[in-house]
Amino acid sequence: MADTAVTISPKKVFIESNPERLNGATIRYNIKSADVAYGSGSTDTVTMTLGTTAAFWVVSRAFALVQTAFAGTGGLSIQVGVTGTTNAFLPATSVLSAGLIQPSTGLNTVNTVASAKGTSAATVKAVFTNSVSDSPSALTAGEVDVYLNLLDLSRLA
Repeated sequence: MADTAVTISPKKVFIESNPERLNGATIRYNIKSADVAYGSGSTDTVTMTLGTTAAFWVVSRAFALVQTAFAGTGGLSIQVGVTGTTNAFLPATSVLSAGLIQPSTGLNTVNTVASAKGTSAATVKAVFTNSVSDSPSALTAGEVDVYLNLLDLSRLA
């Protein structure tokens, strides 16, 4: 199993406007199949750096919306979190069909509450794991939007 590290393009990171903020999302990351089409093994991973948190931070909500099902590989999942706990916000979930991805605890939460906050800056990551056949480089379609309610707590004091 090999891992390919990539960084999301700043053009695919969106600070959300008031309607999205009212629904619990301050930031959105748009990821397409071409952004993660790397690796050649059937169990390869692609780790995408999405950004860095503030020094005193919390993620209170996380969800993803698979706009277009990923195609071209036998099994592909996404998990979202920070370095050290890459599933802190969203657990590993298949992106082979369109629809909502949310923590098992519900839509207005995160996967691991204890890992969704910090007193020093952390790197936010999305890890795509290929699990069956082909490889991430074989992807031909797919798009997912990851939504986080990422707060800089120093601004609230």
